[in-house]
Amino acid sequence: MIENTEVPPAVGHPYAWRTKLRQRLPWFLIDLGIAAKGRNCEFVGAPHKWYNCDDSRSACYHCRVIRDGQLWTDDSPGRKD
Repeated sequence: MIENTEVPPAVGHPYAWRTKLRQRLPWFLIDLGIAAKGRNCEFVGAPHKWYNCDDSRSACYHCRVIRDGQLWTDDSPGRKD
């Protein structure tokens, strides 16, 4: 059975279309800046969607924000969406 690893788009999230596009584009196009991540979800009043960046930091799927801590876990202290 193949598991779906796509990030579900956030309903009404202003950067969700970029995230969806990045899931389908080849890396060389993403590296050129096509469908780049947004600056910060907080600037547009949207929540972050965290993933494991390197086991000690969390990165947002939608924007370029990276924060210390395991914010992708539900019970992480200091988690802010």
